[in-house]
Amino acid sequence: LKLTGLFNFRTDSVLIPTSYFSQRQCLDSEDDLQQLQSDGVPSEVTDWLASTFTQRIRQPPRGVDEKPKFRSIVHAVQAGIFVERMFKRAYTAAMPDQPAAVVNCLRDVDRWSFDVFALNSTSSDHALQALFFELITRYELNTRFKIPISCLTKFLSTLERGYCKHNNPYHNHIHAADVTQTLHCLLLRSGLVHWLTELEVLGSLFAAAIHDFEHTGTTNNFHIHTKSDLALIYNDRSVQESHHLSAAFRLLQDEQVNIFVHLTREEWM
Repeated sequence: LKLTGLFNFRTDSVLIPTSYFSQRQCLDSEDDLQQLQSDGVPSEVTDWLASTFTQRIRQPPRGVDEKPKFRSIVHAVQAGIFVERMFKRAYTAAMPDQPAAVVNCLRDVDRWSFDVFALNSTSSDHALQALFFELITRYELNTRFKIPISCLTKFLSTLERGYCKHNNPYHNHIHAADVTQTLHCLLLRSGLVHWLTELEVLGSLFAAAIHDFEHTGTTNNFHIHTKSDLALIYNDRSVQESHHLSAAFRLLQDEQVNIFVHLTREEWM
């Protein structure tokens, strides 16, 4: 049995991290709790969930010795699974709804024949944003890494503006969306996705999305021979590539844009 890390188990109780209560979602008692009861979940589990996550029971905070009790580890695990389901649904529900035309385009996102220009047209010139939202949700990376929807939205908007900075007719946000979708196809059709960790998949999609950020439309040799500011900054070494990466990570220094805010230090590195 895979435990998700949401709980620290004892034989007689379950401990919930305080961070969970700071962003917990209230259950709809008419839907969620009735569904639990129909699934044959023990009454002590539904009672604990109701008292913890719904508004129908408002009791004074319990003392340390008054934590909810479970008769068995199985009941604690059942409660944990339901809370995790709530958590995932809350993040997924927060993702913006795509227009019907965009959804129709994205049905072909697994195909080599995917039409990125059609996506850009139906998404009102936001191909990269629409595609990244779709893939991050498909891989459930938004829930796995607790990516705030507000940060993701602002990050993608800023990313697209950066791609348009130099009016580049090729190395623009449509090209970035095309490369990101191609990477998705490679991961999926080669089966490589099953050999990578979730963090590696996230890193791969992120790399594809930012790979030409703020591209000037000129070559590295052009920058070097004209002694441009970028060439001077990066000492004539991988001028454009160094800038794409540096500028993209500079965006993440803004806490309102940092989609990796909940990564551990090890994951970030």
